[in-house]
Amino acid sequence: MSKQGCKAFVDLLTASGADDKFNENMDAGLTVFCPTDSAVKSFMPKYKNLTASKKVSLLLYHGIPVFMSLQMLKTNNGVMNTLATDGANSYDFSVSNEDEVVSLDTTVVTSKVLGILKEEEPLIVFKINKVLMPKELFKPVVAKEANAPGADAPADSEPADAEDNTNGVQGLGGGRLVMVVLSLWIGILLI
Repeated sequence: MSKQGCKAFVDLLTASGADDKFNENMDAGLTVFCPTDSAVKSFMPKYKNLTASKKVSLLLYHGIPVFMSLQMLKTNNGVMNTLATDGANSYDFSVSNEDEVVSLDTTVVTSKVLGILKEEEPLIVFKINKVLMPKELFKPVVAKEANAPGADAPADSEPADAEDNTNGVQGLGGGRLVMVVLSLWIGILLI
């Protein structure tokens, strides 16, 4: 993998000790999404700001504990659990495809599969164009920004544990408020 443009990711796995978890899952089947060296290099300022345990979670987020060939990824669209998934955090992302392009959407960033680096069952390694950023560690892209052209990776994404003024309370958007009022009105009419 190091010779095929994934040296930086392999170095991070080794330095963090996350490679042990990848090796433990190899016999049962393992799919790895390896960001290119240039993607890792541009992500390093954000990576350096993470705690050691969050760095490991980020790296484990790039592995799925089953063998998924390219054809399987193309036909099994939907949510995938990763090696980082634990009881408290889901650490999942969505797989989708359009024509022959397979995309991985974390709600923070969308990465595209560029090709296969290694395929020897029970292991397959895909090269991807961006570091996968889990919503558990980074703020998700706001819906209206996600629909804007070229807005699949905000340059200023901050860690999810950065200051947040909502205090855990989610407000009612205009559409939800209309639905609540409409539901109450219909309920009153039926009584």
